[in-house]
Amino acid sequence: MHLHILDDIVETVGTIHRLCRIISRQDPDLSRQMKRAVNSVGLNAGEGLSARGGNRTVRIESAMASGREVILGLRIAGAAGYLDAERVARQVDSLDRIVATLYKLAYRPA
Repeated sequence: MHLHILDDIVETVGTIHRLCRIISRQDPDLSRQMKRAVNSVGLNAGEGLSARGGNRTVRIESAMASGREVILGLRIAGAAGYLDAERVARQVDSLDRIVATLYKLAYRPA
């Protein structure tokens, strides 16, 4: 079974990494934190979606929490003027959809 959400996550991880190159010019710490968090989204989702039982839910929850962390990082970068509002909104929307899909996958009835 191929989960399209994983393709969406990989694409989003790449985009966030490119945005972090812009952010790092003004705030290297925020950039590093966002890169760690977005990598965690991908790695935990990948692990969780192939796991069973409680490990599945724990890994997916970690991926969702990291996604929310990246969302706030983007909003902070926008508020600080590192990124334009349109770019921030587009990526927040993408991450929000990923988090929502992960939620459905973690808590859907068996």
